[in-house]
Amino acid sequence: MRTAAALGVLLVLSAGVFWKLTLSGRYTWLENPDQALQVRPWLDYQARELHAGRIPLWDPYEWGGQSLIGQVQPGLANPLNWPLFAMPLRGGHIPVPVLDWYWVLIHWVAAALAYWLCRDLGAGRAAAVAGGAIYAFTGFLGHSGTPQFLMSAVWLPVVFLFLARLWRGCRPVASAALCGTALGLAFLSGHHNIPVYACVATVAAIALSRRRLAALPAFLLLLALTSAVQLLPALEYGRQAVRWAGVPQALHWTDRIPYSVHAEYSIGAAGIAGLVVPGLGRSADPFVGVAVLALAWAAIRLRWKQPDVRLLACLALGGLLIALGKDTPVHWILYKLVPMVEKARYPAMAIALSQAALAGLAGLALSLPGAELRRVLAWPLAVLGGAAAAAYGFLHFRHLIPADHPGWLAAAGALALLAALRRPALLPAAAVAVVVLQALVYPAPILRPVDVAGSFAERIAAQSDIAAFLKQRPGWFRVDFDEDSVPYNFGDWHGVEQFGGFTASMPDRTFMHLFRRDLFGVRYRVAGTPPEPGQEPVFRSRSGVNVYREARIGDPLFAEHTAPCRGEDRFQVLGRDPESFRLEAELACAGRIVVGDPYYRGWRAWVDGKRVPIQEYEGVVRALPAAAGRHRIEFRYRPASVYGGAALSLLAACLTIAIARRSV
Repeated sequence: MRTAAALGVLLVLSAGVFWKLTLSGRYTWLENPDQALQVRPWLDYQARELHAGRIPLWDPYEWGGQSLIGQVQPGLANPLNWPLFAMPLRGGHIPVPVLDWYWVLIHWVAAALAYWLCRDLGAGRAAAVAGGAIYAFTGFLGHSGTPQFLMSAVWLPVVFLFLARLWRGCRPVASAALCGTALGLAFLSGHHNIPVYACVATVAAIALSRRRLAALPAFLLLLALTSAVQLLPALEYGRQAVRWAGVPQALHWTDRIPYSVHAEYSIGAAGIAGLVVPGLGRSADPFVGVAVLALAWAAIRLRWKQPDVRLLACLALGGLLIALGKDTPVHWILYKLVPMVEKARYPAMAIALSQAALAGLAGLALSLPGAELRRVLAWPLAVLGGAAAAAYGFLHFRHLIPADHPGWLAAAGALALLAALRRPALLPAAAVAVVVLQALVYPAPILRPVDVAGSFAERIAAQSDIAAFLKQRPGWFRVDFDEDSVPYNFGDWHGVEQFGGFTASMPDRTFMHLFRRDLFGVRYRVAGTPPEPGQEPVFRSRSGVNVYREARIGDPLFAEHTAPCRGEDRFQVLGRDPESFRLEAELACAGRIVVGDPYYRGWRAWVDGKRVPIQEYEGVVRALPAAAGRHRIEFRYRPASVYGGAALSLLAACLTIAIARRSV
């Protein structure tokens, strides 16, 4: 009951800190380009498909079709997304209030797992609540917006929990295995940056422990098995895709991302000061405040002999050094020597590792005897608080910083904690109050008003008539969208096959043949600009955007004959959904049936009930050999990488349960 009460307190705190989402009804996290244009349509498409009884492994609504689970970022394999997908839809879409609460609950889960870490370290319940609040409402988690970024950091406290058990000598092999499971779940989150850096830190920590020989294989095994359902499709997709990684040209997934990109996405040396002064970090916000750093330092100063304290101190320092990126040699060495680090182009996100370790240390410190804390914290807090107050006051008086800059928080946190030292029993509550004050005064910048003229929501709603018009058009076709007029993933949002989309990658075959609009059946173009040659206007949206048709482009279905054929070929589409395509073809002569869907591993074909291999046509779309006459053809997406990965992840779940039961 006490644990349930603590989790309830954290839920109330989460709802209160993000009151703009939970109480006001006037704000959302969706009024941001990445979230509105890409993330929300992704989530919407997955929910719609699952409500239709289909697992959305393939997305036909971007660039002619590509693997959804292989792209990783949509987060299909993330178990924490499944409750969102199961929620009732409104008009075929996830309601905005549901999405807002989803964003809040991500922080609550992070707080709950950090609470667990603090309790396992020996912190009291109130102190552990404070540790959970520190992790969820400050730094990276408190100021990042993209759900897959947040989700990738949620599991870090559990990774560190079992890593700390290993360092304490508590069932080292079992602890390492459960640590691997937790990190494997992080790899299912939808983004790989933080899990990659966490993997580097964890392997280093296990190797430095005295129990490394037996523990490291157990960690790696459970990590690989747990993440297999996401990892195997991602590897398969990566071998067949190109991506954009902050450079002008597209890169193949096997290419190294230039170090200049990593340097751009570092927090920079100013990020060190950004730990205590709001707004100084780049690419990721490191701000946790003086109070949190002071508590972490107290735990290190007073309990340095404890193995888990030394571990968390090293993780906190290591995460910071990696996040600094180009300003220290640490990240450059990892980039050069460690596989996969060069794929994680946001070293700034490694600050989440530091934040998780600081939360654990601060929670532990709040459970230490008050006399010890006063001895090591009184003078530092007084000096730091006074110096910060004087510095901020001077800068404000001289107008050297903006008038609304909350730099005074650096002093307020230190002085509030100093005042609470007189009554140590109030320290956890004071720490929570400081964290909540920081979060309210210096909120996440992604929370923006919804009732602003020209908002993304308004623009998207104004173009729903385009989708209604296109869905009434006969035949099978795709649509090209002018990015200035329709910048969001219209296809995923409305269920219209789009030849385009706001994505981080696409199959390399498609990328090499973007000009072959005829092969993909790109019959319509939606734009606010005048038509191109050969296009005629057929519809005008109330948003002022036009739909143009290119009459020469028909359905992307035809037959190629090996010899001249005088007869007429006929095709009829019987059914088409994201992971299957059924049609009838009547060929006048023997030849190949060409279907304007991308050639991609995992697709299977049957002609008249007999399995036949799929061929490539002009290196980009599918083709099937067929004799003259009538045939019934079916394509289905049955990726062995997904099914094999799911079996391995299920095995990992069984092993995790067995290990956890024996460890209790």
